[in-house]
Amino acid sequence: MTTVTSTEFFEISRKDAISIVRIKKNVFDFISDIELSSELIGFIKNIAGDTEIKALVFYNEPDCVNEINYDKFLKRIMSQTEEAHQLLPPKFNRKDIRFREIHILNRFIKQIVNLNKIVVSGIQGSVVTPFVGLALSADLIFADREARLIMAHNKYGLHPSGALPFFLSNSLHHAIAMEFQLKGSFTAEEAYEIGLINKVLSGYDFLDHLIEEVEKFAYFKYNTIQRTKRLTNFSRKSLDDYFDYEAKILNL
Repeated sequence: MTTVTSTEFFEISRKDAISIVRIKKNVFDFISDIELSSELIGFIKNIAGDTEIKALVFYNEPDCVNEINYDKFLKRIMSQTEEAHQLLPPKFNRKDIRFREIHILNRFIKQIVNLNKIVVSGIQGSVVTPFVGLALSADLIFADREARLIMAHNKYGLHPSGALPFFLSNSLHHAIAMEFQLKGSFTAEEAYEIGLINKVLSGYDFLDHLIEEVEKFAYFKYNTIQRTKRLTNFSRKSLDDYFDYEAKILNL
């Protein structure tokens, strides 16, 4: 495995036909900063034209997108002066950061969905709402045995961001998708049982297990992979409409 580039926030490496993005830390600072996130956005854009790369794997370090880090981020940008009315969304004293967080995350999601490679997400530790949606935007989804999918938006009175409702509704029955969002959290095993993720992997040498799964198809012809993704993505063609609808509701 060869390291391509490494920053405070992420590391990009490559193993044969597989590009790998490791999400390291300070994710909420990264995802709400245009300059910091532009390098990763540019990388994903560039590999789209590389026919030698057949798969993109992205995975998080355990607990880098957990409840503690999300709470710190939200407390920094949310108004703490008054309790929000039941009928109104929470107030933000840094609306600019909040809007950037949503827009940049949505941009990543659209890139992943439209990328002409098989995209594989790996979930480790606790992952909160926005990044649950990001993980579900992948074509194949794996998690370690200790992973938990946390519906943190409920605690703060926020909407389920990261296109979470869109991907859940595309994967599950409407009633199950609603139940998922209204519960506090799901374990990896529970997510697997309802068909939301492909497989639960051992947390020990997680990346090695993840790469093993990808290598099962990484030798296929590029043409086969590209057309399989494009045709399977037919059910996701309405993602742009979903984001427009979200923006209208939230006045983004």
